[in-house]
Amino acid sequence: MIISKKRPYDSFRYTLILIGLWTTWCFLMAALPQVFALPAIRAIARVSIVFIPAVIFYFMGSRKKSIYDYFLLRENWVRGVVVGGGTAILYFSIFLWRNVDAGQSAFHLPIGFSIWFNFIIGSPFAEEIFFRGLLLQELKTVMGTTKAALISAFAFGLLHLPQWLILDNLHGVELLSIFISIFTYGIIFALLVNLTRSLWASLIPHWINNFILLAIE
Repeated sequence: MIISKKRPYDSFRYTLILIGLWTTWCFLMAALPQVFALPAIRAIARVSIVFIPAVIFYFMGSRKKSIYDYFLLRENWVRGVVVGGGTAILYFSIFLWRNVDAGQSAFHLPIGFSIWFNFIIGSPFAEEIFFRGLLLQELKTVMGTTKAALISAFAFGLLHLPQWLILDNLHGVELLSIFISIFTYGIIFALLVNLTRSLWASLIPHWINNFILLAIE
């Protein structure tokens, strides 16, 4: 239960704080890679920087819903798993059909704690909690579904910009292309959550997408 009508707009402030923290961390990884870019530290930091602000936002408000229901993890979970799982299977099938030769599979199982915790499990979970579980839901209460989906997807893309610019050195058309791709994913994930009222509908495809990117060359 939201006490103040201003609270949905507070999610903007938390989003800016989140992006600011991640930008600072990217600068630290670029400046002192021997310390701040260690895989395990990077994994824990990435997940924490995104997840902790979402949890703080929840506890700063007085709500009737439990934290599980607020982040859409318990209600309608069956519907979310079915829709999310079906979407993930469809996406995985299309990706395999388009990118893996019939006579030679390029599939390889990712190995290592930092890879699984950061890229495959942890980061998608933290990002879905914040952008679709918090930001999207808060904005929907004051500006409607469409605008909320667009803004949450745009913020989702902005989160990735510091790494692309500072660590990956992407610019120009390449940077714009990958931003549009992430923005599109954000829109799709928002649509899935709005359709099912469950975070599992976006979380499962997000997990599968990141797994595919690392498992198939």
